[in-house]
Amino acid sequence: MQSLIYTAPGKLEWQERPALALAGDLEAIVRPIASTTCDLDRRILAGATPFAPPFAIGHEAVGEVLAVGDKVRRVHPGDIVVVPWHINCGVCGPCRAGMPAHCEAHPGLSGYGVSIGGDWGGLFSEEVRVPYADAMLQPLPDGVDPVAVASASDNLTDAYIGVTTGLARHPGAPVLVMSGVESLGLFAAEHALAAGARHVDFVDADERRREAARELGARPHLSIQEAFTRRFPVVIGATRDEAALRSAILCLAPGGHLSNLAILLKDPEIPYWDMYLRGVSMSFGLPNVGPHIPKVLELARCGHIHPERLVTLYDARDAVSVLLEPAIKPVLVRDKLLGP
Repeated sequence: MQSLIYTAPGKLEWQERPALALAGDLEAIVRPIASTTCDLDRRILAGATPFAPPFAIGHEAVGEVLAVGDKVRRVHPGDIVVVPWHINCGVCGPCRAGMPAHCEAHPGLSGYGVSIGGDWGGLFSEEVRVPYADAMLQPLPDGVDPVAVASASDNLTDAYIGVTTGLARHPGAPVLVMSGVESLGLFAAEHALAAGARHVDFVDADERRREAARELGARPHLSIQEAFTRRFPVVIGATRDEAALRSAILCLAPGGHLSNLAILLKDPEIPYWDMYLRGVSMSFGLPNVGPHIPKVLELARCGHIHPERLVTLYDARDAVSVLLEPAIKPVLVRDKLLGP
């Protein structure tokens, strides 16, 4: 079994590993057939995270179920499923409360594609083990292209959670997306438009992402406009830049909400007193994607979102070079083994 290993900043290699086998009645073995990068992977590959190599990389994929344990009931060999980034048991208190990223059986960053919280492998590899198949795997509805929803494991669903959190409080409101990473801001813009936002203003210094936002239906801007201050009931933070996040917070209207999607690896300074005076709120944290993946898949099935518009398609065998290129959302594909 070939596994894609992050060996050093800017370096990847395929390594031969033992073929996986079921180790419990609740497990499944899954073959990723459409794998993609989380925006965090770019920082990992640049050596800009605390995750020390070597380890198998990748935590966003749709896969084909190859084998299941005797007690698995929801999925079967040959099924096409989303593999969520987090490992979770499905029965503990946090899991039952809709917070599988905080599973008591596997606390912390227990997931695919990182070097902490256990060695679960990476979703660019030829096979991965899923310890709780019924709790974790989400079957694809008929008619949904695995390539289109390869990012439902994390970024695509994370953006949905952030957008719907704000728009649930302010239905139909205009939305500001402060973008500075590859895909989260663009996914958020598309989700906001699909959810009925009056309009979406998209701020990003990257010309290619601004053009992609324009094609999605958002209004692109190189920088924050003076007129944006205290204007937006809903703001999405999708930037790692502390100053940009601060600027986004200052664009919140009184009573507004900011959902911050990007990971900042140090504590940012925020305009607390100004936030207090406006009575605004802010949410951020590990994305509990599991309960929300079916909603995102249904949006794709019904044609309300088209994440494939951001995808560049590659053969999985080319991963070593492809993942170091600047595509917004590279999806690496391999053939199914059991299905047509």
